[in-house]
This record gives sequence, structure tokens and C-alpha cells, in this order.
Amino acid sequence: MAGMLALAGCSTALDSGSGTGTVNFYVSDQPGALEDFDHLNVTITEVTFVSADGNRTTRDANETVDLTQLEGANSSLVEQYELESGDYEKVFLSVGGIDGTLTNGDSAEVQLPSDRLQLNQNFTIGDGEDVDFVYDIMVTEAGGSDKYVIRPVASESGTDVEINEVDASADGEAAMDETETETQGSLAFYLSDERNAIDDFEHLNVTVTKVGVQPGDESDNRTEYEVDNRTVDLTELKGANATLMETFEIEEGNYSKVFVHVSEVNGTLTDGSSADVKLPSEKLQLNEEFTVEANSTVDFVYDITVVERGNTSTYNIKPVASESGTDVPIERVDGEADDSDDAPEVAAEFVGNVTAGENATVSVTSGDEPVEGATVTYDGTDYTTNADGEVTFAVPEDAEEVEVTVEYEDAETEVETDASAASSESGNASYGSDVLA
Repeated sequence: MAGMLALAGCSTALDSGSGTGTVNFYVSDQPGALEDFDHLNVTITEVTFVSADGNRTTRDANETVDLTQLEGANSSLVEQYELESGDYEKVFLSVGGIDGTLTNGDSAEVQLPSDRLQLNQNFTIGDGEDVDFVYDIMVTEAGGSDKYVIRPVASESGTDVEINEVDASADGEAAMDETETETQGSLAFYLSDERNAIDDFEHLNVTVTKVGVQPGDESDNRTEYEVDNRTVDLTELKGANATLMETFEIEEGNYSKVFVHVSEVNGTLTDGSSADVKLPSEKLQLNEEFTVEANSTVDFVYDITVVERGNTSTYNIKPVASESGTDVPIERVDGEADDSDDAPEVAAEFVGNVTAGENATVSVTSGDEPVEGATVTYDGTDYTTNADGEVTFAVPEDAEEVEVTVEYEDAETEVETDASAASSESGNASYGSDVLA
């Protein structure tokens, strides 16, 4: 998981004399193993800047930040420093402590490669200038050892990195946790579908990755919640039918916007053809006011409709405010997408005779087309089909039967035959694909 340390444009200019500039020191992060963590608190004690001529300037920091709050461009201000103008080539970060908690509640063992982090990065501070600098830290798992290491990432650091300032103070997070029983409620989040062009579809599978809510105080303090890539079939959610996506613990208060992040839309029309369904953007935005009270549960329905764009046989999905909110009827259903219909139909057969002590060839097809990249497993060994959908392997001299398993995407099939020239022509057994559970 990557943490980003950013020197961003100052919000309050420091008094600077001739030959000095102002540095605002931020912390942020980049993706790595960060999703393994519920919290990853890093305490920064000192920052050392090394100029091009080797002079070192060390400044105190004494700030603890939770890197899990700093995904993407989010950055938290650590401190503002006044430094001599000139060229710099290194930045050292002294860390006083790391406290990591995994998503399953276990404590994480997170180590530094040394007593401080070193970043080799050239940048310049002009006389009287404010400098934005990002110091990126990545946390990675050390093999499969359940241990983690943090280190700086030069390619994501420097003076030209995007910064979205937020407060990721771990102290502030701890204070919130202490009072959450008094200030939090629950939001039961449902997905539904308003009728429009939905009757054109046999299936309309939508994969949701995150849900975000934004308070009604005109701030940009959006809170996002993971939903583990849930895929639902909107054809199962007509009218009042709604499926529960997740129940979130949420701060009490008034909210005005809800966002649904969608990673994929897969539509099959009633005639069996694939549908071209597009999102207006990577996420759906719904302007809908609702209130969450402490120690209470609110049912919220997010209604999505699909509409055809003219008579083009292309479709858009979008939220429907009039059918969304906390006061709409709910007929709870599962709504999970059944991927079985989307699995490829795969068949396999032996090519020619199969004889012990010689080579055997298996052909894999889908419809009338050869399947390249299918996995054919024989006697514990995996083989991959070529562009002609075929794979060849040796049959042991003592083999009496040859049985292989074929896997491709979400489908699996088996084929077997006697290992003798006399019976192979009439003894081949070929099976169609079964969908993997």
C-alpha cells in the first residue's frame, strides 16, 4: 500500500526572508496492499531535507496519520517548513511508530527497511516560493508471510503530484471511534430498477464496487464504502423489488448525495444478442436528501433505470431520483446475477486414435470455433490449447484409459476414451461444458 507524502501549496504563508521558501508537508498514499488494512497509522517524527551540496536540514513533525484515509490524491497536511532556497536531491522520513490493523481485526506486523525512509528526488525551492512536494510511501506484503514493509516510491513522488487536502489525523479517527455508539447509525443500502427499457433484456448485470455518501453541508467530505464487487441482475429488480447491497455504519446527520461506483455492465437482450450499455461516467450520482439518526437504521433504495438512446440499440443506465430514497416501498429479493448463461459453451474431443505409449491430441471448441487458451489437465499436468484449439500430450505405455478435464473461463468439461487403437474410434466420450459452481 502506498503512502504519499506531499508538500502542497500553503494555505497560510510563512514570513520568509531573502533566500528562503515555504514548504507545506502532506501525507498521502497510492494503491498497494492498503486494502488489507482497516487502519494503518504511521507516526512521523522528523523530516530531513538534503540539498544538492550535501547540507542537511532536519525539522520536527510529530504527526500520526492513518494511510487508509489517504487513497488516490487525498493528502493530509503534516507541517509547514521554511527552508533555504536552492536545489535539493533527497528527503529522509523518520518514523517513530507504525500501528496496523487488518480488515479481519488482527494486528499487522509492519516494518521499516531501516530506521528511516530515504527518497532520492530532485526538486528546487525558489526564493520566496511555495513548493508542493509529494513523498509517496508504499506498503507491500513480504511474500506470503503476513508481514508488511513500507518504503518510498520515487515514481509517485515529487513537486508535480496532484493533492486533494483532507484531514487523516489518526488522533481524530480514534476520537471518532470512542464516540461512535452515540454518533453513528446504520444505512441499509438497497438497489432497485425502475421500468423503462428493462423489458428488452434477458439479463442486465451491473457490478458495484463502492457506495459513497456526501453530507448536505455543501462540503466535499464524501465517505465511501466497499461492497466487494457485488454483481446484481437489474431484470430481477423491477418495481418495488430491491436487493440489499450492504448495511453501512454511518455518521449521524443530513446527507444530500449518493454515489454508486460501477466497474462493469453486461447486458443480454431477449433475442440472445449482447447489448451495448454505457455509463454516463465511472459512477452514478443521485441528488437525494436523507437523514441518519444515532443508533437507528435507515433503509435507502437507490433506483437505477436503463433507457435506449433513440432507436440505436444502445442503452444508458442512470439513477432515478423519483423512485429513490428512504420512503419508497421495498420488496426484498436476492437480485444476485446468475453468470451461468454468460459462460461459454465448451466441448472437447480426442482427435483420431488414442494409443498407449503414443501421443494423444484433444480439440476444444465453442460452437464451431476453436478455443485458444483453454486448460487441459491430464494425469495432474496442465496443458494449454493453441490457436487451433488443440493440445497434444504423451500417453504412458501402461495406460488403459485416458481422461482429461478441460477448463475455459467459467466452464468445465471432461472427455475420456480407452487407450487402444481398436476402441478409440468408437469409444471416445465427448461432453458439453458444465458451468463451474
